[in-house]
Amino acid sequence: MMMSEFIERTGFEPSAEEYEKIEEQYYNFDGDKDAFCANWLTQGGILRCCKERALKIEQLNSKILEIEHMSRMEDKKLQQRIADLEAQLDRELEWKPCTGSGTNMDQERYEHLASAGKGLSDQEAKELIADECGFSPEKITILHTASAYEVNKYRQLRQAAEYDRKPVYESTDWNYIRFDCASFMYELVNGELEFYCC
Repeated sequence: MMMSEFIERTGFEPSAEEYEKIEEQYYNFDGDKDAFCANWLTQGGILRCCKERALKIEQLNSKILEIEHMSRMEDKKLQQRIADLEAQLDRELEWKPCTGSGTNMDQERYEHLASAGKGLSDQEAKELIADECGFSPEKITILHTASAYEVNKYRQLRQAAEYDRKPVYESTDWNYIRFDCASFMYELVNGELEFYCC
């Protein structure tokens, strides 16, 4: 009996794997195609196939969950391996804080100033710079972030941290403004004008 004949007689469409089992039952059945198909239906053939499908789906879902778990574990191991290698490379390159680049005021000092001083608007900061340093206000761009850098034994730089740095003023010798003017990069730190790079 061909699969198409079985489908036509039962109205049920089995998978190729399911039909192999059905065909084996047919060869062991004492009767013709019509009798076999009628008997197969009355003996709960569709229900048996559906139960087997449900069991197979459950097994496949279980296998998927197992594969996903193994994949997560492997990913975790690889991430740890990457972190270990990066730490080892950092030690070999001898990274250390870099002075003279990024900013001329460390973050702890800035936070102390910011808690005590008055925050300035960009316009107020421009006016202060113009008055104190003689720059043209329309050429000044106030910056609100600063970075700290590290340097390795090959004198390569990398950014270690980025900080929010709004202009702050407490007095003529306790203040901070980061700005660019005419392609030069400056910080006003406690009344002193200093260059910064990066």
